[in-house]
Amino acid sequence: MLSKLLDQQAQTMLDGTGINLTGYRILNVVNTIGNTSISDISRFCGIDRAQVSRSASELEKQGLVKFEKDAVSKRKKLVGISTDGRALLEAVKPAFVERNKKLDELLGTERKAAVTEAINLMTDHVLR
Repeated sequence: MLSKLLDQQAQTMLDGTGINLTGYRILNVVNTIGNTSISDISRFCGIDRAQVSRSASELEKQGLVKFEKDAVSKRKKLVGISTDGRALLEAVKPAFVERNKKLDELLGTERKAAVTEAINLMTDHVLR
């Protein structure tokens, strides 16, 4: 439930940017790890590959990402972030930083560590 509420809040924070939460996640991944494949983005974000592909194509139409051919595999396309994509991330970054700061203040150091540990334990258990 909390995950859904945080997603809804994040989508509201993205209102007026022209991108949805999936697009935001794709931009963040590509900005963080550099040019990467649709499959790698899908695995990294836990989002269906077809949805990542559709969203990345939409981001390309908006000029936020660019597709490049992979030097190793001619069939594979790599997604890279554009200057406009980086600028959009920088524009929305303060809202997300502020949200994280408020959550950190709400929990405090000890509770945040406990929540992080609990989430990591549950994630590891589910992935087994």
